[in-house]
Amino acid sequence: MKIIRLALAVGVVLGGLALAGPVTAASASTTPVVYAAHLDPWHGYVRPGRFIFGNGGAPELSNLTWKSWGSGIAWVTGKLWTQKPGCAPSYKCPFYSRWVGVYLNTVRTHGSARYYARMAIEFFVSGKARWVVGWYPHYNCSGCSAFWGFPLVWPYF
Repeated sequence: MKIIRLALAVGVVLGGLALAGPVTAASASTTPVVYAAHLDPWHGYVRPGRFIFGNGGAPELSNLTWKSWGSGIAWVTGKLWTQKPGCAPSYKCPFYSRWVGVYLNTVRTHGSARYYARMAIEFFVSGKARWVVGWYPHYNCSGCSAFWGFPLVWPYF
C-alpha cells in the first residue's frame, strides 16, 4: 500500500512539472525600465545617468550612481538641481545642487515591457529630510503625452 501511495505521489509531482514546462532563469528582458527620464514619453531606460522633468527652471537629477536595479526596486543617489523658489525670470536664476536619493518601485506593464511606475525622491532642506512621490504615467489632459506626475509643491518636479 505504501509503495502505491509513493508511486502516485511521484507521478503527481512529475506530471505537475511536465505541465509547468521547462524551468528557466529570469532573463535581463524581465528587468523593469524607467520611462521618460529625458522627457520622452514611453521611452524606456535602464540606469539613466540623469532625469529631466521639464523645461526652463524645472528641477533635474544628475550624477546618478545606481546602488541597485532589480526586478521590483531600484535605488540611486546623485544631485538634485533646483532654482531658488520665487526667482524670476527663470532664465536669470542660478541652479543649486543638493544630495538626492531616488527609490523606484511599483512595477507595472506597458505592452510587453515592465516598468517602474512610482518614484520617491528624498532630499534635504534646511537639514530636514523631505520625500516627494510621483507616478508614471500621469496625464493632465485627454490625449496629452505621459509624464511623471508629482504634487504641486516645491521643487515642482
